[in-house]
Amino acid sequence: MTPPSPLSPFFSDFSSSEFSDEADHILAHYNRLQDQIAALRDEVEKARVLHRPDEPMPRAPQLHLLVHFGEHRPHLFRQKLRVEPEIFDDILDLISAHSIFHNNSHNPQLPVSIQLAIFLNRAGHYGNSIAVEYVAQWAGISVGTVVNCTNRVMVALLDQHDAFMGFPPPDSEDFQHARDYAARTVCPEWQNGILAVDGSTINVYQKPGFHGEVFFDRKSRYSLGCQAIIMPHNLLIVDYALGHPGSVHDAYAFRATRIYREHATLLPDDHWVWADSAYPLEPWCIPPFKKPRNGRLTNDQRTFNFHLSSVCIILFEGDF
Repeated sequence: MTPPSPLSPFFSDFSSSEFSDEADHILAHYNRLQDQIAALRDEVEKARVLHRPDEPMPRAPQLHLLVHFGEHRPHLFRQKLRVEPEIFDDILDLISAHSIFHNNSHNPQLPVSIQLAIFLNRAGHYGNSIAVEYVAQWAGISVGTVVNCTNRVMVALLDQHDAFMGFPPPDSEDFQHARDYAARTVCPEWQNGILAVDGSTINVYQKPGFHGEVFFDRKSRYSLGCQAIIMPHNLLIVDYALGHPGSVHDAYAFRATRIYREHATLLPDDHWVWADSAYPLEPWCIPPFKKPRNGRLTNDQRTFNFHLSSVCIILFEGDF
């Protein structure tokens, strides 16, 4: 940066003394500016930042309490992670050897047990109470580490999908246990009702940006629809459909399941799925009788619905 040249036609009418004073004044201002820039540059080089950093956030992790909760207060363990301590250990055994938790970095990852606890804590809660910043404070880690732990555990769990999601063959022990359960719980004549279907919703944090109105469900929330088919004796999920907007009716979302498309090959003869009144009546799908428009149910239909409602209460409210 150079000072403006004192030789200019604009000053040709001034005397030499006046011109000299003006040039000295400009040069003095220029020198002061240069000194200020140099001082600022030196300050930046020393600090390497342009503002004073905030006081570091103190960390007080509470993860160590989970060990105590698991051994002495399992109800508190369930409140935090939404699973029993024994289930937590089973999941940990399944995913610990996954390659996602092993790398050659000089910065080792957190133990897999801690990463799983962080994921379950986030997945088991909803809304502002489980913001990433709150999870970071609870675990005593950074926000970025919370995100990384969540992503790694999701990858490891999704790789277990095919090992746990599948339709058992008709001659399997699961089918026989389901028959025994239905005969014991309801009546022997209905023992071939070995499956149950129901729909639920998974709330999303806020209205989606694209076509958000179709996600507005009957409970006045924005959500995704989920259909699940279970075996009632052990709650094994054998089929599901996920991803429809929350406003989609259960009967329509049910069409996306494998059991709907392939029931002829998946279900033995004279076997069926229990359902509520939202689902279609089929030889392999049994909902209650619906009251006809401007009509009434017969006594036999009301009796059937009464006993079927007891089945739904046992399966859906008690287990599902």
